[in-house]
Amino acid sequence: MKETEVLWRELVTKKEEFLHILRILNHYYEMRGETKSKQFAFRRSLADSTPESVQIFFSKLGPFEYQVACRILPEEQIETWIHIDGIAEERERLKQIGNTEHPVFSLVCLSDLFALTLPSTLII
Repeated sequence: MKETEVLWRELVTKKEEFLHILRILNHYYEMRGETKSKQFAFRRSLADSTPESVQIFFSKLGPFEYQVACRILPEEQIETWIHIDGIAEERERLKQIGNTEHPVFSLVCLSDLFALTLPSTLII
């Protein structure tokens, strides 16, 4: 494997959960007025897509950091971005102080979805 080669994994199931996370993040960016980029337009279209019409890939960069790559079918264009999984990070912090009853443990996060991914041959 080359030093710059990325190992991608594809989310085949639970795509609706990913799209839900994306809709929440998009709402946050809309409230902050961060909606003018081409990437935001893509992410808005992606969030409005059906699970069957999207491909979603993740590459783990660190304990809570992921590179995300998505495509809306039948298009070939893939958009990528970095996602910091604040939910998983908060879960870890709460576990360390012995609090496992917090509502954050009932939320689906990107780390949960990454655990369900399958190896992919995607090359970007």
